[in-house]
Amino acid sequence: MKNIFQKTIFTLLLISLNFHVKAQDIKEKINRRADRASERALDNLEEKVFNTKIKFPKKKDKAQQEEDKSKDDSWNDLPLSHEDKIEPQQQVSSNQSKDLKSYSNYDFILGSKILFAEDFATTPLGDLPDGWNTSSSLEVVELNNYPNRWVKLAKGQNGFTPLDLGEIPENFTLEFDLVLDVDPQKFAPNTRFIGVVLNDLADASMQLGNWRSGNHWIFLGISKNEKYMHKVWKQSEYNELTKNPIPLLSKENLQRGDKIRVSLWKQKRRIRFYLNEEKVFDIVQSHPEAIPFRSLKFYADNANEGEFFYISNIRMGDEPPVIKSQLAGSGILEATGIYFESGSSEIRPESYPSLHQIAEFMKADGGSFSIAGHTDNVGNRESNRLLSEQRASAVRNTLIKVFGVHTNQLASIGFGMNYPLYDNDTAEGRSQNRRVDIINLSIIPNYEERLSKAVYGDNRR
Repeated sequence: MKNIFQKTIFTLLLISLNFHVKAQDIKEKINRRADRASERALDNLEEKVFNTKIKFPKKKDKAQQEEDKSKDDSWNDLPLSHEDKIEPQQQVSSNQSKDLKSYSNYDFILGSKILFAEDFATTPLGDLPDGWNTSSSLEVVELNNYPNRWVKLAKGQNGFTPLDLGEIPENFTLEFDLVLDVDPQKFAPNTRFIGVVLNDLADASMQLGNWRSGNHWIFLGISKNEKYMHKVWKQSEYNELTKNPIPLLSKENLQRGDKIRVSLWKQKRRIRFYLNEEKVFDIVQSHPEAIPFRSLKFYADNANEGEFFYISNIRMGDEPPVIKSQLAGSGILEATGIYFESGSSEIRPESYPSLHQIAEFMKADGGSFSIAGHTDNVGNRESNRLLSEQRASAVRNTLIKVFGVHTNQLASIGFGMNYPLYDNDTAEGRSQNRRVDIINLSIIPNYEERLSKAVYGDNRR
């Protein structure tokens, strides 16, 4: 019994001793790890203190310096007026970048001076549009999936033109939105047909219902699933008819209610015609040199019941601005070629040509610029101010994130409806006032002062 007790005591002592040894070993390991952690923390602290005082940054290669430069968001070197607000940079979504880049081959820019504008905002619903002549009938309506008001074109043939447009200039730009409320799977004879007619008649209301009127004329538009161009001169050797299917209008791609942006750029005898981002026609000799086009009308021919065309957001401008010379010369560009979704700061992709040229100038120049947003007088003053700020900021961020302009070169500010340079009582004036100005600060350091004097004179705010 005694031996059993002694063996038990001996066994317990061995276990206790073994546990103590292991515990000591674990404790020593923990202490060593803690010491190493403390040493690392102390080293880091000493390094931070040392670098805070002396700042001996490691020398970086050129690529790393450029990368750091692009990330720098310092505003110290950029002159700002007292009303400039520094907003956090908004991220440009990948979808926005993708949409913009889809227009990289698009070269249409609306002229800075608006010659004519129409969004049918003042016409009561169901009425004929104010100031328009038609060979059939027109009706102003609203659409549930697109903002603003639209002219509705039902079954039949219809020529229509604004009464006060007058004789068209030799050089001009034109754009409008077209909604195709048609069934793409349904048979479409040649009379699913809509476009723009230019001719040599002195007045567009002459022979309004005949799209082939005049000695010299050209039709540019669509027919069925095709792009369609028909040009006729008295000299028959210059006559030309071109019509080809395009993917945009195919049964596979077209959806009922799709909206198409239609643009036209006339430069002396040359005419470029666009559907969305695609230049579908480029006519070098659109009319005889001695006999220019004098009038413009829209023409539609729809054969199917229950199908409609809708047109709105029509703007005619002078010739496209030479962005480089304006920013380098006068120092201000009224960028009417930058577009936003209605009531939003989302930039529409057809803004690509203007943004691209603006960015290329800024990068080559290397100076400082300000982006100033403006609105018309429709709506609440504070809401307009906020919208103009958001739009100016969106342009700034797009120029930086998508086009690579250095962040230190750009400031943005929104003035809302405070500085109407144009008449807000006309559609043309309101369209011109809804703009973004690009200001070269090395040439125009006192932009707001100049604006205020131009609008308010000596009684400027």
